[in-house]
Amino acid sequence: MVNPTFCLPRSIRVKLNTGCQYRCKFCHQEGNGGALDVDPDEVVAALKILKRELGFYRVHFTGGEPTLYEKFAELLTKVKEIGFTTALTTNGQFMMEKLPLLKKAGLDSVNFSLISLDPYAFLKLQDVSFDVKKGADWAKNCIEKTVQNIIIANKELPIKVNCVVSHDDFGPQKVLEFCIQNGVKIRFLNNLKAGQEAIDNICKIIEKNNARLIGHEITLLSSSHRLDYAIGSYTFGVKCIRDFFLKSICGECQLRGTGECLEGFYGIRLENKPLMVRLCLNRSGAPYVQSFKSFLDSEQFREIKEDTANILKYLKKDSIIKEQENLD
Repeated sequence: MVNPTFCLPRSIRVKLNTGCQYRCKFCHQEGNGGALDVDPDEVVAALKILKRELGFYRVHFTGGEPTLYEKFAELLTKVKEIGFTTALTTNGQFMMEKLPLLKKAGLDSVNFSLISLDPYAFLKLQDVSFDVKKGADWAKNCIEKTVQNIIIANKELPIKVNCVVSHDDFGPQKVLEFCIQNGVKIRFLNNLKAGQEAIDNICKIIEKNNARLIGHEITLLSSSHRLDYAIGSYTFGVKCIRDFFLKSICGECQLRGTGECLEGFYGIRLENKPLMVRLCLNRSGAPYVQSFKSFLDSEQFREIKEDTANILKYLKKDSIIKEQENLD
């Protein structure tokens, strides 16, 4: 048993686009599969305010597939100019020539999604129909490209692999072995739609490798927390969801306590054009999704700001809170 450490949410997620080469069954598209590409200037203006009002100074770019967003380098440069640390989550299907350009523009770290090393297992996780032979060839090429980019990128930037665990533990175990062999960090995430089965399979991986628990980081004002494990000298993480709810949007929600509520209140997401704030993965419409301007005048913004101030006032003086070790 380890004592947990606590941190305030300093990283905000920005959904750049919806386009992607994959159709993964577990992908939630940050709650909106129809969002338009964001406007860079709107995002930068919003980040300036969130940095001042809530203390955010890290931004995590998601999608869709962020590397397909045409104005990504432009946005990275502008975000770095206002003092943000940057990261992206990618499926790794970009031309490697793009990485040095993004790094020069201001990219600080990369999370690669690698769900399987087996083409047929990969195909089972895609929500499309394929001719078996053509589908397997496509999947094989996708996996090889991602693996190649992971190995190269690991020499250029801080990276880690995100592996979503669903209905088996065999595939994720192989991804873990690949990461250990190549000295790449990995983090397991449970497929939220797969329920307890996904969590059980992560537990099987932990037990199979005799991994020992070495750390527990809880993000306050968020349902996110992370367990850290070690296999010998190699360490890996497991991202988890805990019961945490924002009173002003979750208090009377009918989804709460049901299997339809996938993550409670995870945090603030920015998306769409004009720019919107998403506070819930499962529901749309105000107050769950609202314009950025409306959000700044909302009960939700006041609750988050007041809770952040109270936590800093009563806990930081005792050195209980630390800064987040890595981006989400």
